[in-house]
Amino acid sequence: MRHALGIGSELSRQSTLLIAIFAVIFAVAVALDLAALLQYMGLVSGLPARILEIGATATAVTIVPLVVMGMSISNDLNRKQ
Repeated sequence: MRHALGIGSELSRQSTLLIAIFAVIFAVAVALDLAALLQYMGLVSGLPARILEIGATATAVTIVPLVVMGMSISNDLNRKQ
């Protein structure tokens, strides 16, 4: 997909690493939110009572690598110009 956007070869290793970190943290946040939703709906039991808070915190923390990743990609693209 990066090549389709024309930025595949322009990204630094730092940006690529930050993309990977963001993807992992985002996947964990989605999994926690899904588990919390299933427990809230009564379809799953046995999870911690605070799973909603844990999922919300993980989702909120996702913004940090997203912003840093965006800044790094912007820096890479501006450096080429």
